[in-house]
Amino acid sequence: MRRLLAGFLLCCLPACGTSDDLGGELSVDSDEYGAWTMSPTTCVSGEHRQFFGVDLTERGDNGTGVRIVDDPVGGYSLAMNIPGEDLSIVLTPETECEVFDVLVERGNVRVNDIWAIQGHATVECRAPGLEIVADLRFSGCT
Repeated sequence: MRRLLAGFLLCCLPACGTSDDLGGELSVDSDEYGAWTMSPTTCVSGEHRQFFGVDLTERGDNGTGVRIVDDPVGGYSLAMNIPGEDLSIVLTPETECEVFDVLVERGNVRVNDIWAIQGHATVECRAPGLEIVADLRFSGCT
């Protein structure tokens, strides 16, 4: 019985360690592309696609999505899909935003050789014809 219990605990630990904390909202209001909001329900580590960061999407995705990247050369970026278009809006620290607070870091768990990713993105950008506000948090993204 002890051996069975120990085996169960070892199998369960990676799943237990990736307790997801995923939430927040992104809202975009653009004169050119319209307005939309997105509240992430799914996060996937960028390691699957060879970048350090995460992809955040919403269940029943209607073309929205956010990619948060920590590039060793270019630094942080936040890319938002424009629904119905084959385009995205990309924000970087060089973008004139009132707030650009982005953090991406490895968690302490690895599942199938993919590190769990955690962090947050708090961004407020306003320009003529465009307003982007994001307050996103994520952890346990594998």
